[in-house]
Order: sequence, then structure tokens, then C-alpha cells
Amino acid sequence: MKKAILLLGMTIFVAGVLFLRNADADTILIKQSTNASGMETQVQNTEELHKTEIENATEQEKGAALETEGVSETGQENEQSITIPEDINKGFAFEKLSLEEQQVYTEILYSLLSLRKETTLSTKDTSKIDKAFQCVMLDHPEIFYVDGYKYTEYTSGEKTEKIVFSGNYLYDDVEIISRQEQIENAVLKILDKVPDTEDEYQKVKYIYETIISQTEYDTGSEDNQNICSVFLNGRSVCQGYAKAVQYLLQKIGMEAGLVIGTVRQGDGHAWNLVSVNGKWYYLDATWGDAYYMLGGELQNITVTGSSVNYDYLCVTTKQLEKTHTIVMPISMPECTAIADNYYVREGLYFDCYDEARIQGIFVAAAESGSETVTIKCSDSAVYETICVELIEKQKVFQYIQTENGTIAYTDNAEQGSITFWL
Repeated sequence: MKKAILLLGMTIFVAGVLFLRNADADTILIKQSTNASGMETQVQNTEELHKTEIENATEQEKGAALETEGVSETGQENEQSITIPEDINKGFAFEKLSLEEQQVYTEILYSLLSLRKETTLSTKDTSKIDKAFQCVMLDHPEIFYVDGYKYTEYTSGEKTEKIVFSGNYLYDDVEIISRQEQIENAVLKILDKVPDTEDEYQKVKYIYETIISQTEYDTGSEDNQNICSVFLNGRSVCQGYAKAVQYLLQKIGMEAGLVIGTVRQGDGHAWNLVSVNGKWYYLDATWGDAYYMLGGELQNITVTGSSVNYDYLCVTTKQLEKTHTIVMPISMPECTAIADNYYVREGLYFDCYDEARIQGIFVAAAESGSETVTIKCSDSAVYETICVELIEKQKVFQYIQTENGTIAYTDNAEQGSITFWL
């Protein structure tokens, strides 16, 4: 919480709350599966009756009847079979699937990218569909126009002849194309200012800061489960933030995935996995938004200094799991690198108390006109030592000039960070 230190005396008092972590209230919708209900049940029953009727026919008549349905006797689709382009874009989740699951993934991906109303899948195992669909949506934020799927299973007796997949499209084809054009226009303006460097950290940092600065957290925003909410409306929730970050990173050729899970009391949440300079890291732009972190009844409190919280820019699995729980249909990498963590890269990471370094940080911040200084500690022992030296012993007053004898600060023992307002 935001506090103030009195120069006269040793009193520390609470002045208000700056970073209150409340659980993310939005719901993550990955699928809408309708297997056998309503109209689909009727279609399936009609198909089954038809197949039963032709079972007693001659082999030639049976083959002809199945060909009329677009299915061979082996259950493979004829007229509607699709050829998948070899260069179709895959993603991180795709690589974690079995060969059979990858085939279903590719068929679903091509179907959704092509805006097909129906696609016959190569599998006859309905259990493969859900995982493949989820992985497609985890890998592809550009598919903003789909929020679920359904499938129809055609059977002959107890034998499944074919499974037809249908995406649940949110808009018609004209609206999808119109939104795609609007999104690309907004994205081009952002990518036009991406740092011209081979250092991927600088690019990730820019995108992280840009999405946070241009987006307002709003649980009532339209299309908040897809990128339209961010790029077209500037208002979203965690899944919108994460998909927008992922979309931009992929646009500049970086590997990035959507990660889903829970925070705090089990509330659904979404964030990102990204490969930076050859190493995997997690980042959470929603929790990087200081205005979001105020939460609920505290939204009217004025935030001084930057609206960006860097605690969730390129963090390890160990650091992430202090506050987040990963719930994914695939295995995730163990992120252990810290070389491109924000605090390490910016020279704000401490594995011991170093008075000379701390002084240098405050001097540099003052010269650059920064409004805050944040120090990140490697562990709880270092954190406690720095808190004692700077706050309890009030050594911070050696580095900050103050007219009223107070210094505002925020300490976060869970993250091991301390922020001072200059």
C-alpha cells in the first residue's frame, strides 16, 4: 500500500492504498460445445435411420448411397475434403499435441480461417475435438470472430461415419472483413513505433507499455474476450489484453502464446508466454496496469507516477506462481531465465544491499525526470534488509529532496519490490 515516511521522527503512517490486487472478475470462454442437443439431435437421428435402411441393400447400392452423403464406405469425406496449405501458421500449443491431434488442429484452424460453415474432420474420435479447438484459440488471437464450436456426429448403428465441425461465428462474413481491416489499421500505427533493434526485450517492453497505456480495464466492455475490444474500443478485460499482446508479438515475428488459469480465490484469468532472446518468460499486461490493480471501490483514487506496473514483465514460473495458477490443456515450459526480466534489464534488481548502486539509481531517476523509483529484490532476506536501511533507518532521505518532510512509497513483500515517489 502507498505510505509516507515522516522526516521528523520515526513514524510511518498509511496514506492510502495504491496497488490492491483484486481477482480478475471476467470469465474466460474458450469453447461452446454442443454435442447432441436440439436440432443436432434430430439430424443425427435422421442420419442414423438412413444408414440403417441401406445396411440391407447390396454393396453397390450401399456405396452409392454413402457417396450421395459425401462419405466413402471408410467414413472419409469425398466432395468436402479439404487440402491444408503447408505454410499455414501454427503455434506453441500446436507443438505440444500428438500427431493425430495436430491433424485435427490444422483442420479446425483452416476451417475457421476460411470462414467455412462446416468441415468434415479426419478423426472419428470426438474426444480429440475439444483439445484441438482450445489449442487453436490459444495460438491464434486473429480468430477474434469465433467464441466456440459445435460438431455433428453421423453414425451407422454404433459406427461413426464422420464428424462435421462448425465454428460459432460472432459476426457475418462482411462484418468480419470490416473488423479485420479496422484492426490492421490500428495495429499498423502501434507497430510503426516498435524499436528498430534486434533486442527482443525492447520490443516486448514497448508492446507491454503500449497495450497498458491504450487500454482501460472494463468488465462491461464489448467483445472483451477478443482483440476487437483493445484495438477498436480501447476497453477490455484480461483475455482482451493478453490476446492483443500476443497478436502484436506474433506480428513482429516473436513466439507468444495465450495462457489461461486462475488467480487469488480461483477467478479465471489470462496472460502470456513469450520467447525473448531465446528464453521463455511470462508476462501479464492486465496486472501490469496500475489502474486495474486499484480495483473496485478504489477506482477513484488518483494515481501519481506511471500507470505501468513492471512486476509482471518477463517473469519466471516461480515468480508467476506466487499469484497465478496455470490451468492449461497442454504442458508448459519451466521459465527460469531472468536475464530479460524488467528489473534485471533496467538495473533495478538487487541480490544484496548495495548503497552505492541505490544512490546511483535515485540520481539517474532525478536527472531523467522520473516520478518514481522501484527496487526489486531477489529474495525476502534482501527485501527485508533494504526496507530496514531505506525506510526504518530513513536513509532514503539521503537520495530524495523533500520540502514537507514526507516521502510516499509502496512496498510489496510478495513481489519483493519497493517503489518511491520522487
